[in-house]
Amino acid sequence: MNKQLLFLIFLLPFAGISQNENFDINSSSLKEYFEKEKSFVGGKILDAEYKSTKKDLELISYIRSDGSVPDVDLVVRYIFFKKDSLLKEIRNEWDIANHNKKLNNRKNEEFRNDLAKFYSMLEHTLTKNYGKGAVTGNLPKIIDDNNSYNKQIKWSLGKTNVELSIIMSNQYDKSKRVFPTHKIYLSFQAANLNGKPDYENVELIKRNRKPIPNIENPIVSSQEPTFPDCENSDTKLSCMNNKIRDLVLNRLNEQNIRIKNDTLKVGFLVQIDGSTKPWESSIKSSNKELEKVGLETIEDLPIMVPSYSERMKQNVSYGNSFFIIIKDNKVINYE
Repeated sequence: MNKQLLFLIFLLPFAGISQNENFDINSSSLKEYFEKEKSFVGGKILDAEYKSTKKDLELISYIRSDGSVPDVDLVVRYIFFKKDSLLKEIRNEWDIANHNKKLNNRKNEEFRNDLAKFYSMLEHTLTKNYGKGAVTGNLPKIIDDNNSYNKQIKWSLGKTNVELSIIMSNQYDKSKRVFPTHKIYLSFQAANLNGKPDYENVELIKRNRKPIPNIENPIVSSQEPTFPDCENSDTKLSCMNNKIRDLVLNRLNEQNIRIKNDTLKVGFLVQIDGSTKPWESSIKSSNKELEKVGLETIEDLPIMVPSYSERMKQNVSYGNSFFIIIKDNKVINYE
């Protein structure tokens, strides 16, 4: 990964930075960061599941379709003080939980190796620029689909603390709230801000993660609903999501709505009769025209073959939520 790509990912000038220099994420204003986000494929996302843990902090998130890890888009979270917009943290997330609400979301060996390889690329480039950091954990070269892995590296760069971490686990125990986790975080956190609380070793944002109604509880394993023309697909959920992406795009074109670069989140429930119930609170975009089209599309979805539970021997409802990234009236993030 070259410095140009790193600049595009992190919005930070890496050239000439070393571990001993006074690296400051507030050398650019929050407004400048947001302006730069407009040059990426993606856009601002409205996601009520994520909130700041401190009353004096605000959270604004963007999604970028960067293609670094299959099926996982980059989410960049800006955490800043409400009073003066001074940045506290810029967090870059490659986290499967940002794109799939299912709690028991195990990942196969191929995906885990792709995620580990990307982490190793980031580690190599950051170490080259920042020097050796403080390492905890270990990430072996051979990754399987059963064991858990984690590694964390920290750098102290004057006014900024940098942390790169990876967690991969397929463990699932709902009674203990242990869920499969696959994520890479790269955090740039401001340190020693004058007149500001330090919040050292404090998690600044949290996710209110809830089960999808009638899919996780009481149903443990259920087939996915089948969208029309997805009957022969081996990945019926991805097929359904891509069909819905096409329907949103068709409706935009029918209404002569031009989307330069925006993101839409949709959420809905496929009921036991195959009809669809929109989750209006989960259909969000910073572009209100796009948000309106998203709701109309979900309201007009065709009848599907509903999900079926072998254990319960009956049809069951199935919840689904995902992002649609559109640039120049083309969908960028097909699955």
